[in-house]
Amino acid sequence: MLLDVICLSFIVALIRGGRIREFPKFRRLSFLVVSICLQICSALYPPAGGVLISIAYLFILMFLVFNRQYEDIRIFMMGWFLNALAIWTNHGKMPIDLEQAKKLPYDLTPVINGTNFKHSILSETTNLPFLTDVIYMPSIIPRVISIGDIFIMLGAFLLVQRFMNKPISLLQLREGKSYATKS
Repeated sequence: MLLDVICLSFIVALIRGGRIREFPKFRRLSFLVVSICLQICSALYPPAGGVLISIAYLFILMFLVFNRQYEDIRIFMMGWFLNALAIWTNHGKMPIDLEQAKKLPYDLTPVINGTNFKHSILSETTNLPFLTDVIYMPSIIPRVISIGDIFIMLGAFLLVQRFMNKPISLLQLREGKSYATKS
């Protein structure tokens, strides 16, 4: 989901004069690996998708908590929280607005017939519908996103700027300070 956002982030950082000098030292990277493995398993075995995605979200949370010292991770964590609320209150799947999803160049049959491992159809019985995938985003990889996804994309963008040694601090912007600080 984030591949195009991450690529764009690297391009922006390069234009800003950034370059990778030292990869950030993330703690408990194994939690992120376990989460990715669980999500792959959920795609391979859709009947258990909701449970596996829910467990994967717990591992993502643990990774984010152990790395919360980065301001950008905290923004990412806000998006995680909003998406987790939508998923956990809707039986382990993210509801998607079918009208928006019809704009995508993908086969929606698994979503419509309820066999998709990750998504369900947004309906009148959906809990917290304003947190679900309702925003169509035409881009290199078109998708329907949620408010949480916007925070995740922003956090990923800012984190890549930090990787490239050109951090943008939203806290400093709010305080009117210089936005680029050397690490």
